[in-house]
Amino acid sequence: MYFDNLEDVKQYANEIVCFYSDNDPYVKYEVEKDFADKIATDQIVVPNAGHINSESGYDTFEDIASYL
Repeated sequence: MYFDNLEDVKQYANEIVCFYSDNDPYVKYEVEKDFADKIATDQIVVPNAGHINSESGYDTFEDIASYL
């Protein structure tokens, strides 16, 4: 885990939303899910989105704008 204590991170926000993909080629789904379970108040799994970057076709991320 990249943070020593996720509670330290959570103290700075009332809501933490994690967007992640079910087929990221760099980060295993189980790792993404575990992180989101520990820190997020809401989780959004984006099907077949890869690493959710420009290589995966995400120059803009409309799902975040729609969520907000």
